[in-house]
Amino acid sequence: MSATLQELRSLAEDLMVGCRGWVDAVIIVSEDGAPLTYTTNMDLDPEFVAAATASIVGATSAVLELLNSRGFDGINVKLRERRYLLIRSYKGYYVVALTRPNPNLGFINLVFEAYLSARR
Repeated sequence: MSATLQELRSLAEDLMVGCRGWVDAVIIVSEDGAPLTYTTNMDLDPEFVAAATASIVGATSAVLELLNSRGFDGINVKLRERRYLLIRSYKGYYVVALTRPNPNLGFINLVFEAYLSARR
């Protein structure tokens, strides 16, 4: 079951609010790498983020296939500026978030789990 664009917009906004300032951007990306909606507190190009997400997901999937894994639910990438790039699978889309430096990752993961599992 795919979500409507309005549902995806609402999800992105709810995640930003729910994370209480620990996340600077949420972008929802289609499986083919197109940005569908986003909300951000910073200057970024959602097209580039979506393309990079497609590359990261593709490379991760290729490695997991070599390991005979059945896929993934999420990817965390620790960035040098102490931020994290989070990618979560959701209803055939990818929810991408960029955290603030030194985030409360446990809290962010709880918020993401609550919002993404409640809407499955």
